[in-house]
Amino acid sequence: MVDLFGKKKLEDRILELQAALARLEGEKEELLRTLEKREEKIRRLTSANQEASLALKAAEQRAAAALSSPVPAAVERCEGQKPKARKLSLREMDMLMERLKACRSPRDDLRVAFYPGPVPEDDALPQQIKKAAATIKSRRGGIILHSPQLFTLQLIPPFPISESYSREGNAFALALLGEMMDTPVLVLSAHAGETFLGVALSREGFEAEELVHSSVMGKHSKGGWSQKRFERLREEDIKSHVDLVQQKLAGLMSKYKTLLKYAVLSGEESLIRQIAPGIGLPVVERSLPRHDERKIEDFLEEVYGFSCYRIEI
Repeated sequence: MVDLFGKKKLEDRILELQAALARLEGEKEELLRTLEKREEKIRRLTSANQEASLALKAAEQRAAAALSSPVPAAVERCEGQKPKARKLSLREMDMLMERLKACRSPRDDLRVAFYPGPVPEDDALPQQIKKAAATIKSRRGGIILHSPQLFTLQLIPPFPISESYSREGNAFALALLGEMMDTPVLVLSAHAGETFLGVALSREGFEAEELVHSSVMGKHSKGGWSQKRFERLREEDIKSHVDLVQQKLAGLMSKYKTLLKYAVLSGEESLIRQIAPGIGLPVVERSLPRHDERKIEDFLEEVYGFSCYRIEI
């Protein structure tokens, strides 16, 4: 049949319009959902902003009150308290030196201060640093490394500092510190019946070692021994042990004395008093662990180790 009035075209057009209407309705719903989400997000952000403003205002009020009120006694007591120490291993000391050598300042204000006793009053260090350093007692003196606004370190060296030295520049003056890390020394760890003698020309290891063994009575026997007889026999054993140590010591000193700077002594005080006069070197008394040939590296760590304090100002 011939479509004289174009009915088929009209029906197709109606279907197209209905499809377009359905698509637009879908887009409208999607836009409404997006708008609702945006409005919800705006409401949440507005609420969060109001809460943040209130919190900031409260914090500003607390800060203003704190600045206007006296410093609590607990905070006042913190000033001058002794900083906490950390014993640095040889590897940690190498890493610290590496970082210190890399430090630079365009203001030429990196300061190193060596001192054998109390921090000199005429040194240019800030007063707060002097007060903190004064709480750290050491018979070997101390070394202060100060970088303004960054850090302040105080090192207690393994060997005594002979004289005060202070320098400020665009880099840390570390030559004296480097020399101290490789000081040649005689090490004596004296114990009744077993005494260790060692010559270390640097912290890399011992150039020579002697371990003196002898029989020394360890404690008073229960029974037939009288106390006086026991003590006399023990003293004779100790004297024999000291004689053996002095023989080994004489051999080491004849070979190495001109190279050595200090004698590091540790162990039983009574033995040290008998042995020390024959050494002929400046003595550094230390509390070292008993020598263990299986842990020789640990022993060297103790001999050459630095203690490090971080001073907060």
